Amino acid sequence: MPRKFILLLFIATVPWWGLILSRGAQVQGLIGQTAIQTTSEAEFQLELEKDGVKVYVRTEAGDAITVRVDAVAASTPERVKTVLDNAPGYPDWVHRCAEAYVLPGGSTDDYVYFSLVDMPFPFSDKEVVARIHQRWNADRTTLTRTIVAEPSAIPPHDGRHRLESYDAEWTITREANGYVSISCVCTTTAGSGLPNWLRKDILTGGPAKTMRNLVGLLEK
Repeated sequence: MPRKFILLLFIATVPWWGLILSRGAQVQGLIGQTAIQTTSEAEFQLELEKDGVKVYVRTEAGDAITVRVDAVAASTPERVKTVLDNAPGYPDWVHRCAEAYVLPGGSTDDYVYFSLVDMPFPFSDKEVVARIHQRWNADRTTLTRTIVAEPSAIPPHDGRHRLESYDAEWTITREANGYVSISCVCTTTAGSGLPNWLRKDILTGGPAKTMRNLVGLLEK
């Protein structure tokens, strides 16, 4: 699967000290058991590991890159879905997201959304317009959320760069003891033509910040 940017990216409240004392042991077991590991590690290179979030990257043909971000949170798949479906709330936790909303039409689990990525001067801001389709497995333990670019769904805005290629998949799986595993794999050309420092911010640092923010929001 090609690299992705998220952007995700994800709760039941747990006592602060209880989380600190128990999380290390539980997370190690969960990561080894869940769908997070369904993609062969040999396909990706570990780029970043911090605060319980792992970011893997894989170079694709052309300018595309695939990014996989994994984490575990004290939450439920239903709570994660609620946060992910709240597009207007993305600026609160998605790195560099300045605006997001759901386009009219669609249904609860099949709809198109718009997201504006704020870029530093002198680079043009980026727009993502994509369709989200989500489904549960039979016993409602795993939610799969796919995102595919639909750049022509609404007219482009002057002065902005609309991403023509963007594919992502979120996998949220219910685990034992009130935890969920969260994995997002995204393929994009968002970093094409950018200097290395900004490309890294968008394609690896950004997804890591987004996932940490999401886990923090879920675990409030």
